[in-house]
Amino acid sequence: MLDSFNYNYYLNVNTFGFYKKRAGISFTVNLIGGRYAKRFLKPYRYKSYGSGDSVVRLILLTPFLILSLCMFINVWIFIEELFLGGDWLSYLKVIGWLFLINFLVVNMVPYLSTLVKGKYVYFDREKQKVSFTFEIPHCTERDEFGNCCFDYSEINLRYQRVYTNEYGAMTYAPIISHKDGQKFPKAKITAIINENGRTPIECLMLFEDIRRFMDKSKPLPESPEYEGFRHLDPVTAEHDKVIGRPASYWSEMSLEQQLEIANKIYEPIYELNEEFPKKPLPEMKEPWKHWKSDGKKGEGEGLKHEILLIAMQLFTAKPM
Repeated sequence: MLDSFNYNYYLNVNTFGFYKKRAGISFTVNLIGGRYAKRFLKPYRYKSYGSGDSVVRLILLTPFLILSLCMFINVWIFIEELFLGGDWLSYLKVIGWLFLINFLVVNMVPYLSTLVKGKYVYFDREKQKVSFTFEIPHCTERDEFGNCCFDYSEINLRYQRVYTNEYGAMTYAPIISHKDGQKFPKAKITAIINENGRTPIECLMLFEDIRRFMDKSKPLPESPEYEGFRHLDPVTAEHDKVIGRPASYWSEMSLEQQLEIANKIYEPIYELNEEFPKKPLPEMKEPWKHWKSDGKKGEGEGLKHEILLIAMQLFTAKPM
């Protein structure tokens, strides 16, 4: 099952610099991921994944959890005091100070994340290598960045069940590790995925994305994340020339339209629920023949999304 392609879903949206300078009230959001992650901003060559137990992740989430709890408690007491005729003004002042603190935090935390070396694994399509940004005992080969690396053929992709609480709630986690776990036990990372479902579908989709990316016999998949870089991959450049692919198809559309298309092609997968497809789902090819770009280049998800984002930042101190 892990060696087959069942879902063929490779679409990852691209903001095309929309959050380069600002996201809501965060003016440092482009720093999220740290300097070590930014080093590999060559999507035609590298595909990287962060660890769920990374220090960077801890730095980003800790203030969010603490300040969200403080805000919730104070808003709750403020509402109670307001209806009971108590000292609600004092709690309103505290909420105002929390707004100010949250504004500072959403701009400071992304900067702090650049000072910490996060745990990442990155796949090199060009050299067919897989590197880890943290130290691994007994590793003898280094890439051009000085990180431990292995041949792609030595890497194992698997998932495991993870129990999230004492009541037996379960999810699935994707594991990227060296096949020789006895010799390289530290060459292992639990990747972060967007969904924590009751089935391993999201993990399998992640592995398909990696294997499809590393297959140099095929052009890069049709996805916004590779837009503007496809010509730098020889196989992809030749393929695009033959089929007459528009050079700026994805970059001419808004983030909202990208998400609409992503949701549309995800529908057959969502409908599977706990079942695997009886036959492989088709890979999206030549999307310009099916969806015309809305021409809203560089636009986000609209005013409503902007307002909700700012509200979330002020109430929870979460940058994004």
